[in-house]
Amino acid sequence: MASRLHVLWAGERAVFLCSRASFGEENVARGMRVRLGFALALIAAVVVTGCGGFGAANGSLCPAPTLEPVTTPGGSGASVTYGFLIDRAYTGDAKRSPSYPWPQLPMTALNTVAGALTKLDLRPGDSVFGTWISHNSNDMREIFLPLSQVPKSSAAEYPAAPVAPKAPINQLECNDYSAKVRAYNAAAKEWQTKADDIAQAAAAQDAQIVATFIDRTQAAIRRASPVQDPVGTDIFGGLAVAGGVFGANPGKHKLVLFSDMTDTVGNPVRPDLAQSDVVVGLYHRDDPSDQGKGQRDWENTFKTLNARTPVFLPWAATTADKIVEQLKASGR
Repeated sequence: MASRLHVLWAGERAVFLCSRASFGEENVARGMRVRLGFALALIAAVVVTGCGGFGAANGSLCPAPTLEPVTTPGGSGASVTYGFLIDRAYTGDAKRSPSYPWPQLPMTALNTVAGALTKLDLRPGDSVFGTWISHNSNDMREIFLPLSQVPKSSAAEYPAAPVAPKAPINQLECNDYSAKVRAYNAAAKEWQTKADDIAQAAAAQDAQIVATFIDRTQAAIRRASPVQDPVGTDIFGGLAVAGGVFGANPGKHKLVLFSDMTDTVGNPVRPDLAQSDVVVGLYHRDDPSDQGKGQRDWENTFKTLNARTPVFLPWAATTADKIVEQLKASGR
């Protein structure tokens, strides 16, 4: 009896131990599954956070990089042609002002032009010419300053700029993309420094070229010697010369006339001034009503010639600085 009880107790204990073992194995397996699931979720969160996640607001797989800007220094833009027309027939009719006798107008005009040249922001490719207004203004012999151009320096040559890395196509490329961005930024900074140095050297060379051109042009202006023309004044002939020069030289056109704008010849030519800027300096007539009417008439005339509305500067207000201010007002 005792032996049977011992066997029965041993059997029940074995069953109990087996059930405990089975229960333990299930708990271990469940714990491993929970920990593995948590670990996978944590890894996914790290990956998504590091690479910006799917469907980011900015449509990028990775955080938006900061790329160094690369800017090639710009050129000087469109060239400008400056024309100066100076009246040497200032006593050609009875309306001429006795307030400024010969040769005040042409000599004052020449000095004003020479002074303005240093302040005009001339650049390589710009051109300058000057001609007299006389009774035969469209005669080639009236040109006291032939058309001359500021020489162009050799074009600055810049090294090839670095190319920005392509955006990644999936999140696994984020780290590689970040490394490429760092390499690109370093190369971009180095390139920009070289490009700026080249541009600075080119600008210094251009400045020297312009200075030489101004010196040479001023010397030519000072050599000009106006001879009084008592026959008459051909304003339209002078405008035709300017229109021809402007038509042959693309870019912006700026015209300055020094005259009381009293035309006495009646030349029928009507040139196309094609949106040229126009300034009339040393403008004076002793009769105030005649001066005002003359200005209004010429404003209408320049409109028919397709020029911009002219600016009239009275004699006392005509200085090199004022001429330059008006010429720069519309930009290059």
